Amino acid sequence: MEKILKKIESFLEEGKKGKIFDKIEEFHDERIKTLKNNETPKPFPEGGKIILHLIPLESFLFLKHYDLSIYKGQILALKPMRFDSLDQTYNFDGLLHFERRDKKCLAYVQIYVNGIIELVDSYYLGVEEKVLFILEIEERIMSTTKEYLKFQKELGIKPPIIFYLALLGTKDFLIRYGHIDEQFNNINPVDREDLILPKIIIDEFDVSLEEKLKTSFDRIWNACGYPRSFHYNEKGEFIAR
Repeated sequence: MEKILKKIESFLEEGKKGKIFDKIEEFHDERIKTLKNNETPKPFPEGGKIILHLIPLESFLFLKHYDLSIYKGQILALKPMRFDSLDQTYNFDGLLHFERRDKKCLAYVQIYVNGIIELVDSYYLGVEEKVLFILEIEERIMSTTKEYLKFQKELGIKPPIIFYLALLGTKDFLIRYGHIDEQFNNINPVDREDLILPKIIIDEFDVSLEEKLKTSFDRIWNACGYPRSFHYNEKGEFIAR
């Protein structure tokens, strides 16, 4: 009887987690829709954006609420991928670290009170040249994700954490990769407005992000006609640096 009760309990818990995943998907979809409409905490210029979300499962499972007041003044505790100068403010959602400019903000990191982290960056997709500086993009995504996971761990968050990556406003952008281009006849600009990458489940903090994010980076290269990211070798190891 005890074994049966445990199986029933496990089944109910998995069902509950399934509903939580649906809620996380709904939250992410709504955020993408909102950001596409350029509804941001600080005024952003029109144009493309790189959007990154790290969403702990327990933030929805247990309705967590973290005290972010301890980070008052710690502006560099969580940084965007790229910035000139940073400022900090609290808002209804939690804590906002944003690039300080007179009129337009080009990057911010929103830390939600329930532990979710949202990065929005318009540095890399807001240029007229429409070229994806893919090495810098890959490296910055990996380095900032490591930093954000460290922050969530210090906050007391426990995995799993759902990683989302989206590139908005990518239509007609290209990857240019020197001599590699000569090997392929169908190097194309991106044929759609947005690249919404599949979610990745990070089930432990010491995971190899280079390995975890490879499929996402491959898909970005695929969108430009390449078979994979050429910053990885055939063993799947990140070798750009």
